[in-house]
Amino acid sequence: MKTYKIPRYILLFFAITLVSFSDPYMIKRISDKNFRYEFYTTEKKVNPKINKTYSWFKGGLIHEAQGGIGGDLLNDKFVKMYHSNQLAEQGEFKNGLRVGLWKTWYQNGVLATTQIWSKGERNGKFFRYNETGSLLEYGKYSSNLKSGRWTNAESKEIITYKKGVIVKEKQIFTKSEKYKAKQDEIKQENAVKSKKELEETNDALKLAQYKAQKEQEKETAKAITQKEREKKATAKKEEQKAKKEAKEKSANEPKQDSKLKSFFKNLFKKKDKSPK
Repeated sequence: MKTYKIPRYILLFFAITLVSFSDPYMIKRISDKNFRYEFYTTEKKVNPKINKTYSWFKGGLIHEAQGGIGGDLLNDKFVKMYHSNQLAEQGEFKNGLRVGLWKTWYQNGVLATTQIWSKGERNGKFFRYNETGSLLEYGKYSSNLKSGRWTNAESKEIITYKKGVIVKEKQIFTKSEKYKAKQDEIKQENAVKSKKELEETNDALKLAQYKAQKEQEKETAKAITQKEREKKATAKKEEQKAKKEAKEKSANEPKQDSKLKSFFKNLFKKKDKSPK
């Protein structure tokens, strides 16, 4: 029975191949329906921090989670491409965390954004462009939050942030703007003053009308009371006059005899008339 001796160079080739496939630092290439990816991984074990977002590779897919790891961490250079081989995103990982300068591109190859990362957090300047390459917005992040002055390159609007919250910035005026603002303020004050004076004048007129009306009502009531008094006085005088006239009339009339006196008087008259 013959035995065959495998040449050393073939054994060396298989050994290198096995080492390459088992090397965690060997570049990996995967794809999905939208992009192709090229990246490296590491088997290094780390204790994930709750406020950090980690990226890892497992089951032929790239995964992300905050405060957790479920596979080999992405490490070193990372490239994402459209299926046209045009760059879509490029940056670098260190033990599953984004670090350094990261860039994204539109499908036409125009730069879309640039962002500085540090230990998995956005820290540093950020720029955003449109598909024609014109700058749209720029500012900076600190610990993943917008910080300082952010500028809208189209509208020139500037917004100031502090720990991700908008801070109302004190507005600076030119001399002409200050003068105009002062004149507008004076005009507004005069308008308010005139309105107040007009309201006070109208109120004074109303008050005068109310007082005049009240005085008229008093005069009318007084006149009615006076007429009532005069009427009562006249009625009293007429009553007194009637009583006086009746008294005078009674005094001039002959006094009538009382019934008893009239009885005896008639009795004596009858006796005188009787025959003797």
